[in-house]
Amino acid sequence: MSLSSSSTQEEINAHYRAALTAYTDAFTARDPEAILKLFAPGASLEDPVGSGRFVNGIDALRPYFIRACGRDIKMRIDGHISCSKGDAACAPIRVDVDGSVIHAISVARFDQEGLIIRYEAYWGPGDLEGPDPSIGRPI
Repeated sequence: MSLSSSSTQEEINAHYRAALTAYTDAFTARDPEAILKLFAPGASLEDPVGSGRFVNGIDALRPYFIRACGRDIKMRIDGHISCSKGDAACAPIRVDVDGSVIHAISVARFDQEGLIIRYEAYWGPGDLEGPDPSIGRPI
């Protein structure tokens, strides 16, 4: 589903929820092309927020997601997806990677067509658990 100027707020929010769910499903399926279809050409990503590592534009996002999907990452929505009356949605995300679990909050901003233009993952050292939390590392 793509959005149009006649989309209701309910339709917009349903689209945002579906997009975040599709993002986590595609990660778990190791499908970088499915992930990229959710992003606008000029989209940017910061994961984790505060790392100073920004990935900007589809040409940079493609190798990032190919590399990420090469790892054994399982990702799922871990609670309610909240939407704004504007252009954003956020969700608690559980990421199983390298024998650890990362509990993150993902925030996505969308353009008028419903594509992600900015994706931010909020997590840090206190959000890692597992046999060796030091092995959880940014992608």
